[in-house]
Amino acid sequence: SSCLSSFTCKLGDLENLFDYTEDLLQLPHNQQAISLHGDELLEGYIKVLDVCATTKDLLSNEKQNILSALHRRRNMDEISGYLTSRRKSKKILKSLKSMIKENPCALNKPEPLAVVGELQEVQSVTLGLFKSLLLYVNGTGSQSSSWSLLSKIMPSKNEELKANEFANVDADLCSLLSQNKTGQYEELQNQLKEMEPTIEVLEDGLQCFFRRLIKTRVSLLNILMNR
Repeated sequence: SSCLSSFTCKLGDLENLFDYTEDLLQLPHNQQAISLHGDELLEGYIKVLDVCATTKDLLSNEKQNILSALHRRRNMDEISGYLTSRRKSKKILKSLKSMIKENPCALNKPEPLAVVGELQEVQSVTLGLFKSLLLYVNGTGSQSSSWSLLSKIMPSKNEELKANEFANVDADLCSLLSQNKTGQYEELQNQLKEMEPTIEVLEDGLQCFFRRLIKTRVSLLNILMNR
């Protein structure tokens, strides 16, 4: 399987992690501790929702560009448009860098505040995965993290060594624009055909995970309303 498809599996792992988070949120003694830091935690999960929505929109845009390139054969304007979209993605990623930061880990705090640290780490794990995915879509690979939980669901070193589909397409597009060889175009068409369904599955996974994030936000809101 490709590195791109592996992100769909990572999203599944994240959903399991959020199931665990939901269990934490339902425990009365945890709710008492969470209520003291609820505003901060809620703000963090709203940030995660925003990043997830932005990532989903970027992937949807990439898929549409791929479909346009497939349906309009040998259209140099469409190829140039695809590359323009790639540059737009890089600008969006740059604007997200200040948003995607690792939250300070509070796992060493005494009970009952340890649960706050766990919830903060879940936020960091999630933001780390989205950062890795955005970097991958931009053709720059993925970044490793020192977070213990993150290392379990991020691409392994072997996966990082696999070819980045987006980087390959970018390189082929640039070459095609400069040389315009028939064989290159056919190869590019095949690459795009392979990528399109994978992106669609990942896009669906992001939509499901977005709904899962909303459920967590609702649980946090309920705790805050009852404090």
